[in-house]
Amino acid sequence: MATLELYSKGASVWIPDPDAVWVSAQLLQDYSHGEKHLLLQLSDGKEINYPVSSPTGLPPLGNPDILEGENDLTALSFLHEPAVLHNLRVRFLGYSSIYTYCGIVLVAINPYEQLPIYGEEVIDAYSGQDMADMEPHIFSVAEEAYRTMTREEKNQSIIISGESGSGKTVSAKFTMRYFAVVGGATQQTSVEERVLASNPIMESIGNAKTTRNDNSSRFGKYIEIGFGRKGDIIGANMRTYLLEKSRVVFQASAERNYHIFYQLCASRELPEMRSLRLGESQSQAYTSVCSQNITITAPSHDVWSIISTLHVMELFRILSAVLHLGNVNIQASGRNSDRSYIDPGDRSLAVFSKLLGVEGPQMAHWLCHRRLAVGGEMLVKPMSGQQAVEARDALAKHIYGQLFTWTVQRLNSALRTQRGQAKSFIGVLDIYGFETFDRNSFEQFCINYANEKLQQQFNRHVFHLEQEEYIREELAWSRIEFSDNQQCISLIEGHLGLFDLLDEECRMPKGSDESWVRKLYDQHLNSEPHPHFQKPRMSNSSFIVLHFADMVQYECNGFLDKNRDTVFEELINVLKASQLFQQQGNVSSVANGSVRTGKRAIREHKLTVGSQFRQSLQLLMDTLNSTTPHYVRCIKPNDLKQPFMFDPRRTVQQLRACGVLETIRISAAGYPSRWTYEEFFSRYRVLLQGPQSEEQAQASIRKALPQLIPDPDQYCFGKTKVFFRAGQVALLEKLRAERLHVAAVIIQSRVRGWMARIRYTRILWAAVTIQRYWRGALARRLALTLRHTKAAIVIQKTYRMVVVRQLFLMIRQATITIQAFTRGTLARRRYRQLVAECAAVLLQARVRGWLARQAYRRVHAAVVFMQCCWRRRAARRELLKLKTEARSVEKYRELNKGMEVKVMQLQLRADQEVGGEFQMDLILAALRAELDEERRKYQGLLREFTRLEQRYDNLREMSLLTEVQPPNFFFLFMTAHQKPQKDRLHPESELGASVSLSHPAVTAVSHPTLYFTFPIWLPLTGGGPQGQRDLLRQESLNIRVDSALSLPPGLPASVLFLCVRQADCSGDQTRARSLCSAAVTAMKAALKVTSGFEPAWSTIWLWSNIKRAVHVMSGRLSLTENDLIRALSDLCIQAYQQLLSITEKRLQNIIVPALLESETIPGLSAVKLGTSRKRAGSDPRNVGCDVLTMASVLRELGALHTALSRQALPPTLMEQAFHQLTYLISATALNSLLLRKDICCWSRGMQIRYNVSLLEEWLRSRGLQAGGAVGTLEPLIQAVQLLQAAKKTDADAGALVQTCTTLSSQQVGPFILTLYTPHSDLDERVTLNFIRTVQGLLKGRSEGQPPQLLMDVRRVFPVTFPYLPPAVLHAEQLVIPDSLKISFLHRA
Repeated sequence: MATLELYSKGASVWIPDPDAVWVSAQLLQDYSHGEKHLLLQLSDGKEINYPVSSPTGLPPLGNPDILEGENDLTALSFLHEPAVLHNLRVRFLGYSSIYTYCGIVLVAINPYEQLPIYGEEVIDAYSGQDMADMEPHIFSVAEEAYRTMTREEKNQSIIISGESGSGKTVSAKFTMRYFAVVGGATQQTSVEERVLASNPIMESIGNAKTTRNDNSSRFGKYIEIGFGRKGDIIGANMRTYLLEKSRVVFQASAERNYHIFYQLCASRELPEMRSLRLGESQSQAYTSVCSQNITITAPSHDVWSIISTLHVMELFRILSAVLHLGNVNIQASGRNSDRSYIDPGDRSLAVFSKLLGVEGPQMAHWLCHRRLAVGGEMLVKPMSGQQAVEARDALAKHIYGQLFTWTVQRLNSALRTQRGQAKSFIGVLDIYGFETFDRNSFEQFCINYANEKLQQQFNRHVFHLEQEEYIREELAWSRIEFSDNQQCISLIEGHLGLFDLLDEECRMPKGSDESWVRKLYDQHLNSEPHPHFQKPRMSNSSFIVLHFADMVQYECNGFLDKNRDTVFEELINVLKASQLFQQQGNVSSVANGSVRTGKRAIREHKLTVGSQFRQSLQLLMDTLNSTTPHYVRCIKPNDLKQPFMFDPRRTVQQLRACGVLETIRISAAGYPSRWTYEEFFSRYRVLLQGPQSEEQAQASIRKALPQLIPDPDQYCFGKTKVFFRAGQVALLEKLRAERLHVAAVIIQSRVRGWMARIRYTRILWAAVTIQRYWRGALARRLALTLRHTKAAIVIQKTYRMVVVRQLFLMIRQATITIQAFTRGTLARRRYRQLVAECAAVLLQARVRGWLARQAYRRVHAAVVFMQCCWRRRAARRELLKLKTEARSVEKYRELNKGMEVKVMQLQLRADQEVGGEFQMDLILAALRAELDEERRKYQGLLREFTRLEQRYDNLREMSLLTEVQPPNFFFLFMTAHQKPQKDRLHPESELGASVSLSHPAVTAVSHPTLYFTFPIWLPLTGGGPQGQRDLLRQESLNIRVDSALSLPPGLPASVLFLCVRQADCSGDQTRARSLCSAAVTAMKAALKVTSGFEPAWSTIWLWSNIKRAVHVMSGRLSLTENDLIRALSDLCIQAYQQLLSITEKRLQNIIVPALLESETIPGLSAVKLGTSRKRAGSDPRNVGCDVLTMASVLRELGALHTALSRQALPPTLMEQAFHQLTYLISATALNSLLLRKDICCWSRGMQIRYNVSLLEEWLRSRGLQAGGAVGTLEPLIQAVQLLQAAKKTDADAGALVQTCTTLSSQQVGPFILTLYTPHSDLDERVTLNFIRTVQGLLKGRSEGQPPQLLMDVRRVFPVTFPYLPPAVLHAEQLVIPDSLKISFLHRA
């Protein structure tokens, strides 16, 4: 019972409603003890008076708004039915989240729609993650079971239950698919593929359409998936429970038979199916009830192949025979129709007999007759038409039941491991949930009995976990009382229980359903009244059982026949004569039932269906009790099968039936709310007293909590947590809100006083300012008067001065004028005298100059004459020479004429090319895109070929690889010639000199560390050229890893090229090709050996040398080099992909902790409001281990960048490599962000953005931004901006949509916004209206590809190797270190 103080004005409560089950209301006034009514206001504004008889009759309180949409129901402050229902509705309709935790139970609501949350990228995101860190998902439960199994080496079980149509089978399939991916077999046995292939087969023969589900499982199954020591799947085994055989011969209206029958009818036109003589499904008696077509995918031929083709055709023959048996026409005869017969020409009987290989007349006879033993004699008694039809239907059910059992056995044989005993297993139980219909029969009785047993096991397991938690925290606790359904189970299976009386009645010769019901009434109503057994008022042929989930009325009609499930022995004997049944086993070994013979004295009583079901169920319970269980409860939200439609009445009914509310009740009976001391201190620091430091948080809490909650029974202190009973967290929230309210009032009063003082100060300053300005105006007025008086005096003085000055200036001007005229006259006179003197001097100069020029001309003419004579003589000599050359001018003219024509043609062609330049650009762009796509496909095929080749070599050379020493990487292939030949390609221009080896032997050098091995080709002296080519042998040298990395870049590739070129120039093509083939083979072997070693320095070294070998050999050998260059190019791509694979493995485990979880900016961490969720087998977080930060990621990338730089690789290749790695970092981080609610907050967004900025800065500092490495981080950056941006108004929604251009609509709307969780009171949740606004804007955005939830972390970008012109190599330029000990390499 919650604290009465919480029923105050404004509090939210839940009241019952006939349609919505529970509706929310708000208190309009405080509740006082003793009041009989509560004044409430509904959500539609209507006010009502809610009657309250006593404090225990108060309506349930609502949880705080901050807990709305919580992903764990046990984290709610108030644990009751309306809170659970409301939280599930908000998550399902508002957030589109179909999964929710309820303690150790995963509640899965069927969305009736395909959701993009089950791809391989989602499996990768959940693999290896802790259950408490990720959003609820079926993969999270599977991962928890898998991790617990591998860590504790204990068997696990996943119990999936729910009513028909709730999604149990789909959940089981996704669970097994997860195990198949994370525990895939490394060998070629591929057991995981067979496990997945068994699902469609079992669905085909065990599923049918019902009124509630189009693909309802009509049997229960428990699949044990066996795992080896390395966690890989090595086998599986399947157990089935209670197949509904009555569906073979009878289906209710709007229901169908098993899918396999309709699939056979639909395939009747296939050549291999024509011999079955089947018609349409409407023409078959057993499949004509419902003609509605539903889309159920039939198992493919590859799926059926796990049984074998021969057995599959036999299976189809038997199934077809069952359909034909239903068409057999049994006619009544005799006076009272006490006899029956079958027409000898009945076509269906003939086809049935032919398919099964039995005698048709015998089958027809024993279908209409039975054998009785009377007085020691055997009599044959005819049966009526109704009895014969029942015998025929019983035979059909028996055949189908035997076939179902045989199919399960064949599947188990196919799934059985051939690689030893499984170390542990995980069982997946797909069991029917609690069922109640308008008419309940024997099947519902067995199903509900099974659910009673599972509910008892579930309650005890939940109680055991609660007890373990209390013991671990050393709490002084008292036993929690929970409703044990042992009384109901004893009523069903106990001494003289329902099953005992049913079996006893089945053994009676004239037992009937009516007599059995009377015995039930006598035993459990009259003799010993049982609290869980009742009799209906209006019926004497039914009884009522009070189950844990609901009260169910069962109709007794048909109980005895279904429990016996008998078949006449004569019909069994007829089937025994069939060779088909002899191959499949003994048909008389009935799985569920008995064989009825005519001999009463020696009648063999087989186990009844109920007894066998009890035994198999007990075996299942023993198995479940020996494992660690994990629970999945599937909920059907509506009966109309509409996507995302929530019916609260149907949902509450299932919650009560599947045990979710019982889990809530057990949790509420103890201490459901659990906080660590750090979380409590961070949230409720305002309520504590004393020192406010996290180091003394526990002491402060222990001191302050008794003052906050006076009742010590409402809380308890543990070692690491403080525990609260239901409703106490809400009380603390109320106290915290009141304390904050009081603090806010104080702050407001202080602020208002400060504002009043500020206002008074401003008014005072304004008055003083006004006075100052008025006094200034008066002073300025006086100053203006004084200024005017002074100005008048100045004007008078100035005027007088101007008059006197004008007179002075006039006299002065006259004097200056007279002086100017006088001085001008004197100056002109002197000027005329000077002009006359200058003219005389000029005449003298001109005359003297003329005389000098005359003398110069005479001398110049004489000199020119002499030069002309000499030049004329030289010109005559040149003329003779030109006349000689003039004879060849015509030839040059003809050549020039041809060149002019060619120039004109070239000009015309150039003009045409310029005209089509635009079209050529478009064609070129399309060709480039096609080239990139083909390059990506080719590299993908090459990667797949490499993987398959690796698997083949591992299996073929397993014994050899086990003896290989630590990996050897350095490879050089060198050869020399003994008999030099003519150099056809002038090798001196590039080689400079020949190369020869003259060392007799090479000794391997051993070192205590890692070594590289390279084979060297040595020629042997003696013999002719042919003998030298035949006597080539291969030696090995060992070199340390650090020595190899310190070698000059490309040294092995250069030596290899020189040796191959030497052999090529010598004319020995066979020798050169042999050397190239050996080099390629050695490179492949080296890549295989280095594939598993970390770090990737050896792969980098190999890659750089292979790439350099491709460049130096391109176009420089006379031998056919296409195959060699292609092989080397493929090896180069393989080495590149192997390098990325090794680096990605090293980065995979540090990306999420470093990028998302590390707190690079101190002081931004926040504690989430909620409780710690416990899990069965969950390992605690590692404490004291090294914290991974962005420095770890940058350290790995920096080491890789340094190693690549040392090998002198082109910058474009490094850009492509880091483009792939940054995409992996971005995709992994974004996928984890989309699945973790605890990270989706503003403060964490700041941390992530800062970490991403560090990575961006690192990429730009290395010059890697040109290759698109920074662009791959854009989705993660936009997701972080989405966490930091405002999310309230429509303008904010538009800004978000414009910002998030690289994120899909699935990523923006239903996940990031719905997962956003405020970690402080300053932040708010994103409202549903805002989310719907964003979704509406996103619908108008056209996307190039279908929206997906998670990014594909396995995407591989195609790599392009740039062409580099090969450099000129000379043998004398090679510097081979002495550490290699190959001094025998010298110039010839």
